[in-house]
Amino acid sequence: MRLRMLGVSVVAAAVMAGLAAAPAQAVQGGSAPARITTSHHHHHGYHFGKGRTDLTLDPAAAAALTSLGVRVSPVLARVSHPGGKTVFGFTIVGNPADGTIEHVGGLLLRAGRTCLSLTSYTIDLNRGVLSGKVDFRTRADLFTIGAATPDGVTLALTAPAAALLNKTFGVTAFTAGLVIGYGNPMLRK
Repeated sequence: MRLRMLGVSVVAAAVMAGLAAAPAQAVQGGSAPARITTSHHHHHGYHFGKGRTDLTLDPAAAAALTSLGVRVSPVLARVSHPGGKTVFGFTIVGNPADGTIEHVGGLLLRAGRTCLSLTSYTIDLNRGVLSGKVDFRTRADLFTIGAATPDGVTLALTAPAAALLNKTFGVTAFTAGLVIGYGNPMLRK
């Protein structure tokens, strides 16, 4: 299948799953609109939807989660480990032409008997944020979208998301601006 890669400026995907060692690049309000580039790749694995967003978990984020005793499980998402990295794939649904990229699925974070689900991710290209439903109820801004990297655009925790993680898991390790991963949305042509 041919895919259009959504690219460089203000696109991302996500997952609420951790923290990294370095702060994210600040996302300025009114950032440039997303640029769409065309790439011709063949991919097998789309069963429904309008494409997929892959999120590569930052290795420091994965190590930090492990050290905190937090396990991350996919909810209606695929997980793979190319080159030792953890990559989650979320199906794109909705109408991306309206400036949002909506997804099915999400992640379940668990430490002992404590669980937190973050699902139904929406990338808002106009605001430069990724939101999701917390425990299948309330929608909240989870990440800001930052600079492009070879793995995708950076995703950094928002202040409310960091506070939610700290409160849920009884820690102080999560702070606003910490990069947790790299998002790469791909639309079917």
